[in-house]
Amino acid sequence: MKNWLIVLTFFSLWISTMFSENVQQVLAYVLILSVGVLHGANDINLINLITRGKKKKSNFYKVLAYYLSTVILILGVFSIYPPLALFLFIIISGYHFGEQHFKGKVLKEVILTKLFYFFYGLTILFMIFHFNMNKTNPIFLEVIGFSMPDSFFRNILIAAVSGLVLCFLLVNSRKVIIVNVVEEIFYLLILMVVFKVADLLWAFSIYFILWHSIPSLKDQIEMLYGKFEIKGLLKYLKTSWAYWLTSIIGLIALFLIFKDNKEFFISILIYFLAAITFPHVIVMSKLEKN
Repeated sequence: MKNWLIVLTFFSLWISTMFSENVQQVLAYVLILSVGVLHGANDINLINLITRGKKKKSNFYKVLAYYLSTVILILGVFSIYPPLALFLFIIISGYHFGEQHFKGKVLKEVILTKLFYFFYGLTILFMIFHFNMNKTNPIFLEVIGFSMPDSFFRNILIAAVSGLVLCFLLVNSRKVIIVNVVEEIFYLLILMVVFKVADLLWAFSIYFILWHSIPSLKDQIEMLYGKFEIKGLLKYLKTSWAYWLTSIIGLIALFLIFKDNKEFFISILIYFLAAITFPHVIVMSKLEKN
């Protein structure tokens, strides 16, 4: 799958050099609203899988209550104190990106591996922010009410890379994770080029869709239906289409309302992604443990 991932990434990079920023943004919205939202649209079915065989109904409703409470809580935090919500979104998303990327390579889950996930995801996010500071700051301003100095993104990126290197040395010495260093550095260099060349939203969507959502969909389908194939994908769509369609209609309506204020719509998109990311991370973590 990695070969196809590289090919699709370079194809996406080609798109960023051939089309205007407006076209890139439209493509990004289409991918995020389709594949991106879809990869988190089957969480209820995954909760069923988690609670299978253990006091089915009580466990299902308990996990579902946690799920819905998390969504409401995150939306509440965004409405009361957006800076905290954005901070938590970046932290949790970074951890989740790292956890997904290194899935199957961990021999033993310890605190160091979790820190390794976190610093990897944080490196990805702040590479995107750093190489698109002129587009990132207006969004930060819209979401939290103030912009950040350029040095903030650069310094956090340096800290994230330093933390990633240190964690790798520690987890490697303790033999708790198997990582091909040359391969991972190669991937990061490719992504760095993509993030530097592509528009902010397109750069984010390339990573979010190709490097995170599609592999996550593959893993979920394998967990639910045994193996990744068209039949399993169709079953996945059958059980998740209602949630997915409702989300899409709502976001498209908001886009049409706020299409002349792109920064504001992106801030709404961030609220939405945050609201589904937090419970999705909980569900996927519980699924891994089970």
